[in-house]
Amino acid sequence: MRLSSRMRLSCFLSRLAPNPVFLAGYLAWAAVAVGLWRIPPLWAPLGETGGRSVAALCMLAFIVGIMRRGSDGGSTRSLSLMVVSGLGLLALGPSGFTPVLLIVIAVAVGAVYPPRIAVPALVALNLAFLGILIVRWRSADPGFTLLVYGGFEAFALLTTVERVRAERMSRKLREVNAQLLATRELLAESARDAERLRVSRELHDVAGHGLTALALNLDLLGQEISVSERREWVVARELVSKLLSELRSVVANLRRHDGIDVREALRRIAEAFPAPQIHLNLHESVRIDGAERAAAIVRAGQEGLTNAVRHANARNVWLSLSRERETLRLEVRDDGIFRGAHVVGHGLRGMRERVELLGGCVETDTALEGGFRLRVTLPTGPQS
Repeated sequence: MRLSSRMRLSCFLSRLAPNPVFLAGYLAWAAVAVGLWRIPPLWAPLGETGGRSVAALCMLAFIVGIMRRGSDGGSTRSLSLMVVSGLGLLALGPSGFTPVLLIVIAVAVGAVYPPRIAVPALVALNLAFLGILIVRWRSADPGFTLLVYGGFEAFALLTTVERVRAERMSRKLREVNAQLLATRELLAESARDAERLRVSRELHDVAGHGLTALALNLDLLGQEISVSERREWVVARELVSKLLSELRSVVANLRRHDGIDVREALRRIAEAFPAPQIHLNLHESVRIDGAERAAAIVRAGQEGLTNAVRHANARNVWLSLSRERETLRLEVRDDGIFRGAHVVGHGLRGMRERVELLGGCVETDTALEGGFRLRVTLPTGPQS
């Protein structure tokens, strides 16, 4: 399936849209830029022209780091770019505006790394700032200056760490709740499927055989001319034939609905993720024989959605489930960031093992939208 030009444009514009988390960073950067333009620091020994050029380059590098930080999920390279350009701006000369960028860096560090890494990184950053205060700024009281800005950085870091922790716990609760709801739907659908199978067998084996025996006995009685000409016998034979026909129709209809419908379970899982936007394409005729196969498909869909939400930083995720003859096909793809070096974790490894035990296979590659694609194929019937 080729990606339409309209969808490509939509994916491109969605990546350009600013993440609300980083909107404050953009505003802080703009405030520093205006402050440097109106009240520039002492550019010596670069001079005004050289100083402004270096400041412009550092400001450009810093905003690129913020944008990449917001689009690729927070890579170390983007943070390094922000740190280097921020320290470069501080080294240009004394300014009351450039230290604000350290607070933005603190927010970015807290959003990416756990406290055991974020705190030492922030301490190292402030030690570098202290050196700049002493050597370059020749501050009369560098300790006090460091204390003031360090307090704001610590506040920003702690606030970000708590926000990330709360978001992580909320996401885990939503995922567990969705898994429980999906399991409940699977159990209910499995029970309905078992009941349909039991009823169809009872109708066929008991009522069907009884009506067939009754029809045979009526046929034997109909061999006598005195009986076959009676109106009561004709009505009874017609009723038996009609009942047999309707019974076969009911059994056939029950058999057509054999198998477990996993669409509601997949919808339950998709509802657990408020973002990104999840697009479901679940074919109505897909029914799966056996609870184990149904569970494998549902867990594969859950793993694909979870990976897209946690690691791809996607705006859109597409999940489709279809059936081609005797093969089930599940595909999950997103428009996030994927560079062809996906690390197989425990979830994906366990899913692959489960699917392969049932005779299926799992494939991963790059989606047309630029993100990650997971494809699962599974035979519909039991293996011989």
